[in-house]
Amino acid sequence: MVRALILLLAASAAHAASLTARLDRTAVALGEPVSLTVQARGLNLDALDLAPLGAAFDVFARTLSGEADSEALVLTLYPRAAGTLQIPALHLETQRTPALSLSVSDGSATVPRVTVDWTLDPAMPRVNQPTRLSLAICDDGSLQWQRPELPTRAGRVVRVLGEDEGTRVRGGGETCTMHRYYWALLATQGGAATLAVPMLDASRFGQRLRFPGPSLAFQATALPAWLPEHVPPVAPVIRADPLPARWPVQRPLSWRFEVVGGYSAEGLKALLDLQLRETPALGIYPPLIEAVAPDDPASPLSRYVVTLFLEPRARGQLSLPALRLPWYDAAHGRLASMPVAGKTLTVFDPRWQRVKQGMGGLAGALLLAGLIGQVRRMVRWRRARRRGLRAIREARDVAGLDRAVRQFSLTDQPAASSLGEWQRRLVQETEAGDVAEAVRQLEHQRFGRASPTLATLQQAFVQALAQTRPKRLPRLRASLTMRKHLPQA
Repeated sequence: MVRALILLLAASAAHAASLTARLDRTAVALGEPVSLTVQARGLNLDALDLAPLGAAFDVFARTLSGEADSEALVLTLYPRAAGTLQIPALHLETQRTPALSLSVSDGSATVPRVTVDWTLDPAMPRVNQPTRLSLAICDDGSLQWQRPELPTRAGRVVRVLGEDEGTRVRGGGETCTMHRYYWALLATQGGAATLAVPMLDASRFGQRLRFPGPSLAFQATALPAWLPEHVPPVAPVIRADPLPARWPVQRPLSWRFEVVGGYSAEGLKALLDLQLRETPALGIYPPLIEAVAPDDPASPLSRYVVTLFLEPRARGQLSLPALRLPWYDAAHGRLASMPVAGKTLTVFDPRWQRVKQGMGGLAGALLLAGLIGQVRRMVRWRRARRRGLRAIREARDVAGLDRAVRQFSLTDQPAASSLGEWQRRLVQETEAGDVAEAVRQLEHQRFGRASPTLATLQQAFVQALAQTRPKRLPRLRASLTMRKHLPQA
């Protein structure tokens, strides 16, 4: 009797359990979401296996809600392909949902058609060869895209590069807006590999869309086993800053050059350490290796600025070591190298340099003092000349003009006793014009031998004395000569 009751209760519970599924719509465009609602009575939906959905759909979100005797699971699905997709039956204990059909179109009136292409340049890279990986997405220009994150896998290193946007013509002559994203791909082991991108996220007028991403298969060629470590199959480009011809002893010298190629920072340091050795004439400090962005944001090559710190230890001629950066020449199957040319420097003792600089400074100070004195002297004689010319112009008669002329002096000397004495003093002290004729006419006028007007005499003296200047001081000429023959610092 008890066994029959237990069997009856189990049969009643099994009859009460149920599992159903329905879609919110039966047709969508590729990129649009669809909601799948699974309802259960007498069952635990946490145990529902959703793995069968992953083949044709991306399960983006799930929401579980429940009541006293039932639960509802709402799944947000994004189709992975266009066409008629089947939602398989989902099993939970003894129950299963019916299989459903969904029609997925490639574009619609509200969702544009999207095409996605991978490009790998070069298509068959070698191990440790920087390769540019680009993803081109074409649409009608109404979508806002997010850069996809590529999954991490053993055997390759992926580094994010730049992006750009343009237009292109795809199949059927249709013009589309192209969004391109770039990565640097470095294969670290040979063999076949596949790069699968997750769903691509976009938005259109606030609506979130997700489109399937293609996969890329490529083959990486292994390098020869005899090739040394840290040697890439890429020829480097080296640009070195110019080095000085002379450098003081026991002062660190920065030797700076830029390397664009396939090296890593650790590889560059190891290759330089093999070639740099201290000598009695040259001390070497650890190099500074800084990564900088390439000029082309889509370039997969690495770019480093290397700074070597070298300290000359003795005076004389010093030859900096010539460096060579090795690389693998795949076209000829051999090891090649790119030189970084050294240079011969003249190492000098800065103490002698300071002595020369002190002598030059002293000569400069003397010259400056002479120039300051010359400027003061020039200001004084210019003022005296202006006063003298004004007095000549303002003379009211011949006697006043005679007095004003005899008082004219660029060095503030007292009035000359006669016009002849004044004329001799003027010739000795100044670089004056010819005043002999004006003096002769003034003397004739005083003694009544000629009759030029007062204005004519005044004008003659003003014209003759307007450009009068003192003769150059011998002391200033000597200072300039000494400065010219001093050794340069």
